[in-house]
Amino acid sequence: MDSLKAMWRLQNTEVEMVKLRKEWNDIKELLGRESGAETAEIQAGIAEARARWQKNKEEYEESTLEIETIGRKLEQFNSQLYEGGGLSKELVSLQQNIDQLEKRRHLLEEKQLGCIEELDDLEKRIANETVRFQRLDEQRKSRLSRLGERREEIKGKYDLLKERREELRADIPEEMMVLYTDLVGQKKRPMATLVGENCSGCGIAQTTQNVNALKKEGRYTRCINCGRIIVTGDYLEE
Repeated sequence: MDSLKAMWRLQNTEVEMVKLRKEWNDIKELLGRESGAETAEIQAGIAEARARWQKNKEEYEESTLEIETIGRKLEQFNSQLYEGGGLSKELVSLQQNIDQLEKRRHLLEEKQLGCIEELDDLEKRIANETVRFQRLDEQRKSRLSRLGERREEIKGKYDLLKERREELRADIPEEMMVLYTDLVGQKKRPMATLVGENCSGCGIAQTTQNVNALKKEGRYTRCINCGRIIVTGDYLEE
């Protein structure tokens, strides 16, 4: 293979490898962020709501039992009250007990209504948050799956490019590879094309002598500004 064309292909291969490494690191960062904190927070909220629901249910049931007990006592006291007889003090005491029990029953019934309302609210919250959790969890699993699949694709492509890079380097003479490596070490792409009379790498116009030599005689020249190896687009297409 022509050494200059091999160098151009090597450059393109290494540029693609850099892009793949960047994407790999981006995916790694994204995977690191996927801690599941949001779904864990929702789960904690659901667990807390369920605990509150259970507590309210127990309080409701306790109130129901106490109301039933009060009902039986009221029946007993009312029976005693209306049977007649007995001392006036005893009747007054019975009436006081009845009044206290009815007051307590009223308070318990109000508490029950509050429990029922909160139980309904908690059930709605648990249902809504469960749906939200399932949706977010599915989305998270889908993202993780896509990122995992893309990471595997990147690995496969990168391994192939590494093999291709070694094959291309074997086709390039050692002295040209030294020049290529030196330019890479300067944090620049080693090769550029002539666009008009300018270097496509840095945009600087080349001398007329260099341009004419490149177009008519030479296969490449060096940019007078950045030092890149310049070839013509037509040459690369041959």
